[in-house]
Amino acid sequence: DKKTVVANDTAADTRYLETLGSTGAEIIVPVLDRATGEVVGTIDVASDRVGAFDDRDIDFLEACAQAAVALWNS
Repeated sequence: DKKTVVANDTAADTRYLETLGSTGAEIIVPVLDRATGEVVGTIDVASDRVGAFDDRDIDFLEACAQAAVALWNS
């Protein structure tokens, strides 16, 4: 979908594939090429705390993704 994915309770989220047993929440933000719209990377942050991520975290990480693509293309 090329959109940010938030799993604030990884045990209850069927999209989540467990790699670390202690992960309670995870957010994955795509880094999109501005010219093509293709995903060129991701920012993936995990927490051992269920419900760790809110709208502020999403906004911040999406801004980081935009900054990352600017660096990628420089």
